[in-house]
Amino acid sequence: MAEPVLFDTVTLLHFGAIARLDVLETRFGGRPEPRWTEAVFDELEACPGHPECTAALAARSWLGPPSSPGATDHDPIHRLHIGLNEGRRPPVDHFGEAESIYFADKANGLFVTDDNDAYTFAERRIGAGRVLDTIAVLRDSVAMGELTAGEALNLANGIRNYGRFLRRVHPSTLTAAYFQ
Repeated sequence: MAEPVLFDTVTLLHFGAIARLDVLETRFGGRPEPRWTEAVFDELEACPGHPECTAALAARSWLGPPSSPGATDHDPIHRLHIGLNEGRRPPVDHFGEAESIYFADKANGLFVTDDNDAYTFAERRIGAGRVLDTIAVLRDSVAMGELTAGEALNLANGIRNYGRFLRRVHPSTLTAAYFQ
């Protein structure tokens, strides 16, 4: 059985911005839950009127119920939250990432994010093979025959054209060959 996958808000917004959350559903919808956390859900609810937030929230039919921390989860999530904020107290950013990394680790699952700092932190925390970004998802979709390389390129360019940012490790100019 495949491992669960947990999405960060940023990645859900990327695919919501181009109205292509179906790509994530096709790639990951058959995996066991959880697929998102309460903090990610709350972040999406906090941006009403934005089409990308509305689209991401509409995907709850396949994302399933958000994973909610229990009493024993709060302290380890808080420590992750502090780590993601480089020790700043109180930590102010990356709450959705902290919860997602925690639940991905707890479920021996994958974490999908396009946040540069969270990606690097998660690789150190749960392992490089368990952290993906939008480009990795698109490459996997091409490898599995769910998209062509040209379609993946168009989706990545659409995300950028919407004003959203892919991880800075990827070149500013992409080609279809980048997805093969």
